Amino acid sequence: MQSRRASNTGKTRFRILIVLSSLLILSILTGWFFHFKAGVVEKFIKIQAAQSNNTIFYDIKNQPFHIIRGQEDRKYKKLPYIHGNLQKSVIAIEDSRFFKHFGFDPIRITSAIFRLLKWNASVHGASTITQQLVKLTLLTPERTISRKVKELLMAVALEMEFSKKQILEYYLNKVYLGHRNYGVENAALNYFHKSARNLTLAESAFIAGLIKKPEGYSPYSDLNKARKRQVVVLKRLRTLNWISVKEYNEAVSEKILIRRRRESDLRMAAYFTNHILLQLKQKYGHRSVYGGGLRVYTTLDRDLQQKMEQTIAKRLQAPKSFEQVAGISIDPQNGFVKALVGGVDFSQSEFNRATQARRQPGSAFKPILYATALTRGLLPTDVFIDEPTPYTNLTLLENEEEELEVYEPTNFSNEHLGPITLSYALRVSNNVVSVQILDKIGISPLVRTARRFGINIPGQQGLCLALGCGETSLLNLVNAYTVFANQGKKNEPVFILRVTDSTGKILEEYKPQKALQVLSEDQSYQMNRMLQNVVNYGTGRAAKIDREVGGKTGTSDGYRDAWFVGYTSDLVTGFWIGNDDNKPMDGEVGGRTPARLWKALMQQLPKSERGQEFGINENFEDFEICDTSGKAATPWCPQKSWYPLKKGLEPIEFCDVHNEPNLEIQICRVSGLLASQYCPIEDIESKKFYEGTEPTAFCNIHTAEQHLQNNYSEEEHQQSTNSNYLEMEIY
Repeated sequence: MQSRRASNTGKTRFRILIVLSSLLILSILTGWFFHFKAGVVEKFIKIQAAQSNNTIFYDIKNQPFHIIRGQEDRKYKKLPYIHGNLQKSVIAIEDSRFFKHFGFDPIRITSAIFRLLKWNASVHGASTITQQLVKLTLLTPERTISRKVKELLMAVALEMEFSKKQILEYYLNKVYLGHRNYGVENAALNYFHKSARNLTLAESAFIAGLIKKPEGYSPYSDLNKARKRQVVVLKRLRTLNWISVKEYNEAVSEKILIRRRRESDLRMAAYFTNHILLQLKQKYGHRSVYGGGLRVYTTLDRDLQQKMEQTIAKRLQAPKSFEQVAGISIDPQNGFVKALVGGVDFSQSEFNRATQARRQPGSAFKPILYATALTRGLLPTDVFIDEPTPYTNLTLLENEEEELEVYEPTNFSNEHLGPITLSYALRVSNNVVSVQILDKIGISPLVRTARRFGINIPGQQGLCLALGCGETSLLNLVNAYTVFANQGKKNEPVFILRVTDSTGKILEEYKPQKALQVLSEDQSYQMNRMLQNVVNYGTGRAAKIDREVGGKTGTSDGYRDAWFVGYTSDLVTGFWIGNDDNKPMDGEVGGRTPARLWKALMQQLPKSERGQEFGINENFEDFEICDTSGKAATPWCPQKSWYPLKKGLEPIEFCDVHNEPNLEIQICRVSGLLASQYCPIEDIESKKFYEGTEPTAFCNIHTAEQHLQNNYSEEEHQQSTNSNYLEMEIY
């Protein structure tokens, strides 16, 4: 009896020992697994964070136009932005029990082992989506039993840490789909030119079918094979009853268009993009830009950019004496840079001539000078004398001796016009008067005003600043002209609207700032009218279109730079041409190629995008003014224009330079010279002239020799006629 009790006690102790040992082993295994799980999760999170991802640039309409590729061509998308059709297509063909298992599927594993034992078939197809994610991120591609066990444990670890939706999102953004396409978003964009959120059921099944053999089922290699694989996916969806018969039939019969995206489609606006890249690398670092998956939303207008590039390319096909061209367009209302070309070929030279080059703007700077003059109290009707005007300056040399410097500006035509108004001087780009204006208002006010326009000029360069000898960039010059198109207000140039990481987290975002009031609305209105006259009647005539346009030409000394900046109410655009080595061009001026480029670009835009008419300022009234005297024009003023004058400042005197002509002379209407005795009476007219302006030579068309010849011919003709009559009488 005692031995039985002892035996039972021993068995009980043994059972307890077994249980305790099992619990201990289980505890150790559990502890090890949780330690293992923590390591797996930590590694997975780090890999996800460091995952190579393209940096994508989007235009103003949120369409991608340029990609900076990482090691893997990928565009990460949150699950809500991936169409449900695509999600269920992938799950159906890859892991239909995805939402039922805990990382690995015992049923599929058992089925795979059975196939192996019975038919010696491959065990492929047993991996769940979670296991595939493990393979793609945490393991090497080797095939061993130990690796398979590790894969199962890692899959369980991920399932314990992340939700099913998170795992599916990771997988859909990681899976390879052929032709360097990583993730479903990139595949959708490249195969169908649309986002994954906009795919149809047929398109979704097509992409899901690529997962098994991305290159083997490539539509570019064998479209029929890819199509058959798509039908397999659709049949699987129907078998699972995840789609209706109607949906299945419609998807099978749907004609889908597979398109290969050209590399150039995502390499647009290289200079525009590179300008932003320099800022991004400085702010976020090289690694974040190249492979960090930034999403950069910009102000680029794709259509305008393409038209600017095409306009420049067409001009480059014609004979030329310049090697480089730059152009830039800005919306004056908000400062958005809508198009930018920094050179003729980014692959040959990354130097951006629109933003980095500093060149002399020549007369294109004059509007800043004339605007400064208005702020100092000068009027468009003020008169200056265009005549040789030397300026002297004493300079103290290093040896304390004084040197007399003489500066005498000349006009482009080397001629002088005498008295002209300030407005007319700007229209014809008169150099002599422009220097007179600067001498009158002073250099310091010009430097201060130019700075408010966004242009820094060195005051020590002297009076030549009136003619644009101070260097600036095309970007700054074009942005300065937005003041004239925007009622005197200036915005800073804007390239970036928003930057996010690959998950959509906003890193920076543009917030509109209050515009700087550089000129009053009245001063801006006067400048606007004067610059319209430059295009309508002055040096910018080559840029005239069927809209109200303001603008100014510019040419630096020696024909080294030629500029034109023009604007409508909605768009300010500037072009520069020249040579990187500063070699002179062959007679190129701002009123030639740059102005013609501007016109060619604007004429390509729809009329609705060329800008509306400029507004009317009710503080002003228009008066016809003599461009010589600056007073109210008379019928005898040879050069007169309409000037907007502020109410209360109407002209009270008529022009006293051009009176009624007091010399009446008979001239030949045919030659325009003095009538002679040989001019036919019907060709003679009386005309009035100012003394000194009348013709002095006699008509050179109706001469004595011609008169005699005409009379001799008439006499011969008469005799011949009479002879005929006589002969008729004889017969």
